Amino acid sequence: MQLFKDRIVQTVLLGCGAMLMFSMISYTLFIHAFPKQAEEEQRIKQFQSTWDKRAAYYQEHPHKELSEQ
Repeated sequence: MQLFKDRIVQTVLLGCGAMLMFSMISYTLFIHAFPKQAEEEQRIKQFQSTWDKRAAYYQEHPHKELSEQ
């Protein structure tokens, strides 16, 4: 394993390891900073289904005022 005795290869591997560790720590901190709120997401999904139903209705029943623009 003569390759790992090279100083540049050691530096690159150390840099890659440090970047990987830093990104993992940043990701876990980001996840804990914004916890998932089940009630809020359920409320958003409820509104999304309402918007989808309205969009389907207006696709089937277009308004004259909207189609003139």
